[in-house]
Amino acid sequence: MPQVSQTVPPATDALHLKKAKKATGVAAFGTFIEYYDFSVFGYVAATIAVVFFPSGDPVAGLLNTFLVFGTAFLVRPLGAIFFGRIGDRYGRRASLIGSVILMSGAAGLTALLPTYAQIGIWAPILLGLLRMLQGLSAGGEIGGAATYIREWAPVERRNLYISFIPSVGVLGKAGAAGIAALAATLVPAAEMESWGWRVPFLLAIPLGILCLVMRLKIEDSPEFTQSANKGQTTRAPIVELFRNHRSRLTKVFFIALVQNIGTYIGTVYVAVYFSTVLDFTKAEAATIVLIAVTAAALLIPLAGQLGSRIGSKRLLTASYIAYIALTFPSFMLMNAGSLSLAIFGLLLGMVPYALCQAGTYAAMPEFFPVEVRHSGVAFGHSVGAVLGGAGAPYVATWLIENTGNTMIPAYMLMIFGALGLAVLLGTVRKNTLTAASHLYR
Repeated sequence: MPQVSQTVPPATDALHLKKAKKATGVAAFGTFIEYYDFSVFGYVAATIAVVFFPSGDPVAGLLNTFLVFGTAFLVRPLGAIFFGRIGDRYGRRASLIGSVILMSGAAGLTALLPTYAQIGIWAPILLGLLRMLQGLSAGGEIGGAATYIREWAPVERRNLYISFIPSVGVLGKAGAAGIAALAATLVPAAEMESWGWRVPFLLAIPLGILCLVMRLKIEDSPEFTQSANKGQTTRAPIVELFRNHRSRLTKVFFIALVQNIGTYIGTVYVAVYFSTVLDFTKAEAATIVLIAVTAAALLIPLAGQLGSRIGSKRLLTASYIAYIALTFPSFMLMNAGSLSLAIFGLLLGMVPYALCQAGTYAAMPEFFPVEVRHSGVAFGHSVGAVLGGAGAPYVATWLIENTGNTMIPAYMLMIFGALGLAVLLGTVRKNTLTAASHLYR
């Protein structure tokens, strides 16, 4: 495969470095809000199941809730195409502004929805539509943030800088888990079903306004600006991707698939797993997840710094091996029936998770040239998220219900860790990347 040309980044003088840090902070903060808004649904899923899908079978209600949860993933590729075109044609900044407006608006409106008891079947329909709008936004946010930071960051620090995307994304999930835990602790169950579930969604409104103000003040990336000034933008980046970069797109899809399986099994589904499968209280379940994902948020930048030394491929390889080796003991501890052991077990599971997050986000932008980079990262990651994010919680719930085997999520993580390892070692070579030294250093 021929090498892909790469625009030389500007010299990392003091002014550029200052702007790079600001750009990283603003982009990452937006990702924090995106992940908070997107993940809070999963942390209050058990309550939403009762409010929007009342039935005598709690498992059926939960499965219906996960179906709505999954609709957001089904439209993510459409969001990737839409926001990718904006980002590759009109600028990364424009895409990042649009995505945070859509996500926060949809989350805020979710808080105002009438329940099934009030308007019947229209309640879950409207819930699904707003969830789809969140999915459109999420389809553009990750590609935009990863591309934007990659094009600002000094070459020797790209792994570290980009690692702040998943790190603060995890903090967004921690914030969602924390609010859910606080609500479950302070609000009686009847009140939680009446109005308490709305509070986490309402917080999306002020957070979104703050992020919008910040993103309106940032500059576009110098690499995109240079390309645009030379008239090198592409009118239809998604067409260009499928015409000339199909192989690269496929590799990004598989890398993103493993990362999303790890994300939505290991940090979102586990909240429901603890409360409905392992019989912890909702407050205990949310607290366990809060502790674990907060620890993961601290581990991910350390993994990013390690990636700056050894390269993204070696970092990803280590993460997949860790999934294979550590996931089973992690879930055995979770299943031991002890709160402290459950916390320790999920913390153990955060080790491969942190390595995988840092490696995935750093590697994806390196597969594509600047004119299709936003679209390539966004679309490849979103298609991986459709299967990894939408399918994994539903499949895990269904398999546990029908087999009675509470270790099903562990087996899923181990299988996909092996898949990622096979794809990475079997297909990703130096000549498939725009910056081989960054991936292999």
